[in-house]
Amino acid sequence: MSNPFNSLNPMNQMNMGAIQNAYQMLMNAQNPMQLFMRMAQQNPQLQPVANMLRNGANPQALFNQMCQQRGINPQQFLNTITKQNK
Repeated sequence: MSNPFNSLNPMNQMNMGAIQNAYQMLMNAQNPMQLFMRMAQQNPQLQPVANMLRNGANPQALFNQMCQQRGINPQQFLNTITKQNK
């Protein structure tokens, strides 16, 4: 039987494999912002973030704010996508 508390963690509901792939693409890109903007053109869910970044939003503050809104610990999320959580 699965743990019913796992469904309470928003990170368990994400497609972490896809997020890890996107992270790797951004980290390996010569111009990560340009790559992100192209990704936002193809994914309407990213467009509000792209607009805020275009208007001068601080990427780190924006990331932290979005995590907080979703009940996600930003450091835990980063550790998960960078595979540093041992």
